[in-house]
Amino acid sequence: MDTLRLTKGIGLVIDRRDGRVWVGQPTRCDLTQVPVKLWVTLEGTCDSETGLLVNVRDIKQAFVQMLAEQPFTDLTALGLFSWARRVIKRNFSNFKMLSLSLDMTDALTIAWRDEDLEMIQITTKYELAASHCLHNADWTDEQNELAFGKCSNPAGHGHNYLLEVTLRGNPDRTSGEVTDLEEFRRVVQCEVLDRFDHKNLNEDCEEFAGLMPTVENMAKVFWDRLIHRFTDVELYRVAVWETPTTYAEYFGPGAGPLRWSSRL
Repeated sequence: MDTLRLTKGIGLVIDRRDGRVWVGQPTRCDLTQVPVKLWVTLEGTCDSETGLLVNVRDIKQAFVQMLAEQPFTDLTALGLFSWARRVIKRNFSNFKMLSLSLDMTDALTIAWRDEDLEMIQITTKYELAASHCLHNADWTDEQNELAFGKCSNPAGHGHNYLLEVTLRGNPDRTSGEVTDLEEFRRVVQCEVLDRFDHKNLNEDCEEFAGLMPTVENMAKVFWDRLIHRFTDVELYRVAVWETPTTYAEYFGPGAGPLRWSSRL
């Protein structure tokens, strides 16, 4: 039978007043209850009768039941992942848990993979507006049209890109943090956003002199600007979304096929 993967999102609420956590939605119209989204990815084979890998309602119920029996108190990402891992191991031992990820905000995701028990990935997201021209001056108009379609217009065009930068490391045992978020954001701002945001990539950025500013090359160029700027943590992934359905991600030279991203 084929091996498949199933991902289920679980909405959690953390009450900052007393540290309680529950599955569902906030119950108050104030800022004391913080909603987050936990994503669970399982791998296995489908049931021949139902066609289901796992009933997603059972996944949600498993978390509800565990919270009723054994609420967790370690409100760090590592603490939450360790607790969630126990929920999955207890209720779905016939399946492999590939990963857990936590959407803290629309622009911040933390991920953990079962094969790397001590490692946490943290991803921050940024908007980047820029224009570019995908046109090879040595080609005919027909060749450019064939290769780049409408993007071959010599006048260029613009995109509202989404940039995702992922770091990977061991969380501090005291704070539970992989890295200083403010420093993380400052580095990306300085090295990428200040350099490329609201620019004509072909004309304003020397990195693309003689280099076609495709989304693939953008991911590699941004990687090269970030790779030596972090200490005690690994730059793991740079992804650039050109449209809501197209993105390129780069894991560094020689990364090989075993790398994984937060999008399985």
